Amino acid sequence: MVDDVGAVAGKADGARILYMEDDAGLARLLQRTLQRLGHVIDLAENGELGLAMSEKVEYDVILVDYNMPLCGGIDVLRILTARKKYPPVIMVTGSGNEKVAVEALKLGATDYIVKDVEMGYLELLPLVIDQVLQKQQLVAERQQMLTAIHESEWRYRKLVELSPDGIVICSAGKFVFINPAGVSLLGAPEAKDLLGMAMLDFVHPEFKEIFKAQLRQMEDSGYNVPWIEERFIRYDMADIDVEVSGVPFTFNGEPAVQIIFRDITERTLAKRRLEQLAHYDMLTSLPNRTLFFDRFNTNLEQGKRYGIAFALLFLDLDRFKQINDQEGHDVGDLLLQKVAERLKGCLRKSDTVARMGGDEFAVVLSRISERKDAATVAKKIIGELSVPFQLKGKEGSIGVSIGISIFPDDGTDLESLLKHADTAMYRAKQGGSRFEFYQSEGDLA
Repeated sequence: MVDDVGAVAGKADGARILYMEDDAGLARLLQRTLQRLGHVIDLAENGELGLAMSEKVEYDVILVDYNMPLCGGIDVLRILTARKKYPPVIMVTGSGNEKVAVEALKLGATDYIVKDVEMGYLELLPLVIDQVLQKQQLVAERQQMLTAIHESEWRYRKLVELSPDGIVICSAGKFVFINPAGVSLLGAPEAKDLLGMAMLDFVHPEFKEIFKAQLRQMEDSGYNVPWIEERFIRYDMADIDVEVSGVPFTFNGEPAVQIIFRDITERTLAKRRLEQLAHYDMLTSLPNRTLFFDRFNTNLEQGKRYGIAFALLFLDLDRFKQINDQEGHDVGDLLLQKVAERLKGCLRKSDTVARMGGDEFAVVLSRISERKDAATVAKKIIGELSVPFQLKGKEGSIGVSIGISIFPDDGTDLESLLKHADTAMYRAKQGGSRFEFYQSEGDLA
């Protein structure tokens, strides 16, 4: 059911979902994935058709692709949230559109997910959908509980006790009531073990100031505080990631606060998984091109501001294709993983090595005093990669050709430094397993 503010009660037997997506192949793939989990999926090939369908059918969740030719995702979101009744909306964006996702959340989207090239988001989307439905269910249950307070304290207490989320009442900062779910989430044997203890003692040190600010906001404004992700330290001293909200309350005629919290461990793991998919190469666990360029630009900004020189090394493996073709992709993948480990061992923590694709890697040496610093690292890399690799019972030998450009000598922008390092690498490739600094045509003459 959809309430007046767009809340949706979760369904144990699957949800009715509308997916607006102009890519028919992706739409059918996601439809089959969710149908296997018991959900009913309707597809709309553009925003206009999707909006028309949403007026005729009561959906539990709507998935909206951001990039559609007719009535884009943001336009769809604005129209949906302007209605009196609307279901939760999950914005589906492409990699690199995190700013769009934030805009969507501000406009009223309940959540978002980023599509990745490896299609890993398909396994995470069901979890996001379940979390959205559960969150809407929690909103509905909380509204029911607040209504029950006015009807009957006994009825309210029963609802609180049966809630799957932790609910506590604190007076003067100490527990005076805690429901069974709260006892379980805080890892205590019984409620009596917690009563009289200070709520702040269960808040992780990194989040104490945030929690105090929440309490002050409730005391000063008399209004609910929004959901905030925090971390608690349980009774048994284990950490737990939680989402916390609160509301001013009256207990036995005295001012108090009611705090609701829920375990978001699965959501935290899913978020980390999404970040991993968005910023790291899945084979080698090195930064991918997106994260590399982000860190490169950080070095560029610091170099310009503080006059710090840094080096860009572009690496191409020699004889990798031969091993990959002869021994198979499994051996080739294992070789790339071992190369990644050796590269990391050649660098400082402040440096960055990334896999740019295939057998190409890039390194940023974040701070150098002179050109020979880059040469020293290049020699170390060449030496490390010249040592034979053990590959599933066989020995494989490769080399590496390295091109080097220096900021600011060889360029003061991303495009120039990348181009010049690539040019130097191809010159090094002609000799094999060596490094070359970039030289302009005048230098070569």
